[in-house]
Amino acid sequence: MGIRLDWQVESEQSRIRATEDPAAQRRRQRARRQIMLLLALVVAVLGLIGALILWRLQRVDDQIRRDLLDTVSVEVAALRVGDFANYMAVQRSASDSFILDQSQRFEDYQTLKASHRVALTGEVISATIDNQRARVVLEEIIDGVPYHVVWFYWRYEDGAANPQSGWRHVPDDLTFWGEEHTLTGARARVVYRTLDETLAQALLPRLDAWWERGCAALTCAAAPPPLRVEIVAERPKTVEWAAPDPWLLRASSPLVGRARADLPLTPELQAEIVRQLAARLVRYVGGEIALPVYSDAAWLQDELTGWLAAQMDEQSPAAPPFMRSLIAQYGPGAPLTLLAALGPQMALDDALTALTGVAMPLLTVDQLNSLAWESFLQWRLELEPQLVTQPQNSGAFLALYDLQNVAASSEAALRLESPAYAAQPVPQIVSVTIGRDAASQTYAYAETTRTENGVTIPAGTVIWRLSSGTWKRVN
Repeated sequence: MGIRLDWQVESEQSRIRATEDPAAQRRRQRARRQIMLLLALVVAVLGLIGALILWRLQRVDDQIRRDLLDTVSVEVAALRVGDFANYMAVQRSASDSFILDQSQRFEDYQTLKASHRVALTGEVISATIDNQRARVVLEEIIDGVPYHVVWFYWRYEDGAANPQSGWRHVPDDLTFWGEEHTLTGARARVVYRTLDETLAQALLPRLDAWWERGCAALTCAAAPPPLRVEIVAERPKTVEWAAPDPWLLRASSPLVGRARADLPLTPELQAEIVRQLAARLVRYVGGEIALPVYSDAAWLQDELTGWLAAQMDEQSPAAPPFMRSLIAQYGPGAPLTLLAALGPQMALDDALTALTGVAMPLLTVDQLNSLAWESFLQWRLELEPQLVTQPQNSGAFLALYDLQNVAASSEAALRLESPAYAAQPVPQIVSVTIGRDAASQTYAYAETTRTENGVTIPAGTVIWRLSSGTWKRVN
């Protein structure tokens, strides 16, 4: 047996592991298990408490929602059976005008039921609750057509003793229309809120198509800025360009009122939007010229707008008769020629000279009679009472008359000073005939009618003379 050195002995001893008492080890493991079990029990208890709280909150939310739907059901039932007292019991506001409005709404529903097939189904399409306020979309069926209406409610907490506590119909809260969203197409962008999602989705592809067709019809030299449309919950209803932004069209939501459920984009709203787009493109291609509203140029611009709207959308009304008669006589390029010549001082003579190369007095009577003058002369008749009520435009009113004719000048002065003249119904033109006398003076004779007590009767002949490049009234 060999000799082991001290350092070898120490090395062997260092490799001997320390051992723990088995009983102590068991006690430590048992304590660990007890702690884990206690933690699991605490977590389970907290989870159960949280679940109970959520369950209770859900029960409360469900009860609040049921109370809201019950209130809506009571209100619809009152409308259905004509129970004014129960209907008004659901209404509440500090505004007396709202209570009066709701009273009138009740009468309107009763009148509607008497003259139409109305089904007040009470079906709730959606109900959205935000703390104390709520918004409900309801279905109504009128003559077989489904409509949606939006009603607003507030949950009053006056106490059970107050019969006016709980959910009550309140004035419309047009700020409570849902979250804002944006849809973007190739040439247009639509900004809308949640309630108008269906309308926005129906509108966007049409906007792209209308914008493209409009520019193609006008042969835009440069692409116009991107089109933006904002669907807004506002009264009164309107479709108009925003004052500070000429490329932002603001359209009122159809749901601010009674809206077709089967047609998110109704033909009426579609026609309004198309016409506004057409007017915007005509102004853009025409150089953004400001035209006096009482000028021949403004009327011609409006005619071009009607023509372009018909090109952009086949469902829009046909082009105005005057534009159709121009195209029939001078070819399909007539609108663009007219647009290129449009200016603040442009009169009818300038427009026809641009198309024919001949001044109006040199055109034959047959050529003049081939044009549809009814709309222009009707516009002139409707313009007169508007200008009479605008003292700053008295000169424009007098300019509509043949002031070289003493009788016409005297009549114009009398009408300008007569408030009763502006209040009279505007005669309606039935037909126009162009004639020329022996002195080569050209006249337009318009046969008119008026309505009295629901009966249409002749209202005489209104006469204009061709003077200073346009038609001037002589009687």
